[in-house]
Amino acid sequence: MKKALSGSRTEKALIIILCMLTVFTAGGLLLLSHYFNEEEELQRRRKESAEETSLDDITAILPEYCNLNEKIPDISFTSESGKKISMKEFEGKPSILTFWASWCPDCRNELSHMNEFVSTAKKYGDFNYILVNKTDNKKETKETVKKYLSDQKISMDTYYDEGLSAYKGLGIHAIPTTLFLDEHGVIRAWSTKPIVKNSVFEGYLKDLTEGSAKVTGDFVLGSLMDDRGGVHTTYDPSQGNAMNSDILSETQGVMLEYALLRKDQQLFEKILSYITGVMRVNGLTAWKVNGDKPSEVNSLLDDFRILGALLSANNLWGGYDQLINDYSREIAKYGLHNRNYVDFYDVRYKKYADRFTLCYGDLQTMSWLADRDDRFAEPYESAKKLILGGKISDGFPLYYSWYHYSTNSYAPDDLNAAEAMITLLHLAEAGLLPDDSMSWLKAQMDAGGVKARYKTDGTVVEGYNYDSTAVYALIAMIGEVKGDKKLQGKALKKMEKMRIIDTASPYYGAFGMEDGSGITSFDQVMAMLAYEYTGKSAE
Repeated sequence: MKKALSGSRTEKALIIILCMLTVFTAGGLLLLSHYFNEEEELQRRRKESAEETSLDDITAILPEYCNLNEKIPDISFTSESGKKISMKEFEGKPSILTFWASWCPDCRNELSHMNEFVSTAKKYGDFNYILVNKTDNKKETKETVKKYLSDQKISMDTYYDEGLSAYKGLGIHAIPTTLFLDEHGVIRAWSTKPIVKNSVFEGYLKDLTEGSAKVTGDFVLGSLMDDRGGVHTTYDPSQGNAMNSDILSETQGVMLEYALLRKDQQLFEKILSYITGVMRVNGLTAWKVNGDKPSEVNSLLDDFRILGALLSANNLWGGYDQLINDYSREIAKYGLHNRNYVDFYDVRYKKYADRFTLCYGDLQTMSWLADRDDRFAEPYESAKKLILGGKISDGFPLYYSWYHYSTNSYAPDDLNAAEAMITLLHLAEAGLLPDDSMSWLKAQMDAGGVKARYKTDGTVVEGYNYDSTAVYALIAMIGEVKGDKKLQGKALKKMEKMRIIDTASPYYGAFGMEDGSGITSFDQVMAMLAYEYTGKSAE
């Protein structure tokens, strides 16, 4: 928002202000799509600098019949003595499971580091290290396996997948494929590339022993968060941090949810202290802080997220009743106008938004407010009606971006996929997601994925045919809420494309380019939530 002019040219200043208010009334304020627009710009730049290899080329060789954060199917193979061994027999401690063959150059490359990997694994605890040979008795036999291991001085026991029942049962498409399983047999990490660096192997071990959410979370805490608890938006490789970028209330709210899922009250309090101490001025939580200056505009979605986190924290730890009451009053004052929910309020111009963005409709938090306070009952029912009535068509069962109160109509603007997925997630959480919307999601995932932006006729907007970590993280959460493990698994596969595994990298744990570019807080925090959502249910 530009500052109003001051000085002797009063008429000119008044004209400018009136023009700005007209823009408000038309609903054209760019702040409404703040973090989504920033995300799109960064994704466009990322696309331009990325390699030409498509996401589908990369994910196509991942195991087909098993998924991250799910228990491995009960495969079996035979020992050197010919005894049949079930995967269940290895439960009780973590396992590293590598499918390989002695004729495979990439397998030989990986196995040449095996003794080093075994030594590294011992630093992290007691593991089962399981080599499973792709034994077809033609190209590979027990004799060729024994000779190769002996020549390479690899003294580990190996197992034989004769008939390839385990290989086919997991849907493996390439060797070497290595799976990292926890003590319950849940897959926590995997690799279909030859692992030839100890620092990369160690990265997978950390995913297994600490959890992928914490690994990414540690990068966020170390490189995006400042000393006060504010998580900055964009990482700057030249500075080695993100401290010169803005802090968004959206990111802070998601970080509260992450801390809750990890039951980390200390982190929760640090994030909350930044919200209440820096962002929240005179009862309004700014959607953005630039430097030390909070915006004079809020964001309804972020207010709902913070209130929802406070409700969960109160159930978990207690002691947040006063803040819950404060935020309820704040939403009543700045989030309601003419008995309808609105996107924001601008303090400087004392102006409410004229529209309601459908992804802002956190139906669970709205329902809680409606049950607690009659002021919210009618707005909740109206918002729910607007959201459900906003489905675009049977052929394209996503939802319009927003509804204009002044024209009583939905805007036919292009859909940002992140906004669209948040709308679907809110509907899923409320038990209101239609079957055709789920069917569309699954069809897109089968056909190559959900892209960054769509026209309302269901076609991808030109220049936006690329993939977003955050979009797939949201789809994984939708799959978790709906109990659709297949959808969840496909989304997690897509999500991990941009993840940096190598512990030797300064960007280890982040989602972005290997050179540190394209790392945004939105991708990181949404991925962290997806890992926690899907990881907890597997335990």
